[in-house]
Amino acid sequence: MEILKNITEGRSVNIDSAVSGEEALDKFEKKWLEGTPFDLIFMDIVLPGIDGLQTLEKIRAIEQVRQIPEDKKAKAIMTTALDDNTKASRAFFQCEALSYMTKPITEEKILTELKKFGLLQGV
Repeated sequence: MEILKNITEGRSVNIDSAVSGEEALDKFEKKWLEGTPFDLIFMDIVLPGIDGLQTLEKIRAIEQVRQIPEDKKAKAIMTTALDDNTKASRAFFQCEALSYMTKPITEEKILTELKKFGLLQGV
């Protein structure tokens, strides 16, 4: 979280965090109801409660029910300490993640991914 704050400091970027999958889902729903949905979800696979992959699957289901167009869906970058091909495949194919990053996560790795997908201008 601190790395993301450092990267986005001085830019008009709104950052929020959740400590569990359930809390992340609640925040996701709340932002949609407020009309200010998240553009980017940066989520660890290992979370208390439902894990990050299950959370992102539920987010995708919510987007589908709401008929959110592809270009308006939240972009997702999954992070993990687990170098696991099965989880990586699931992140990309079932959860529609843009990226899967293994720890240690550095500012340089994050900047590379954000630049690659055009998610943070001026970096």
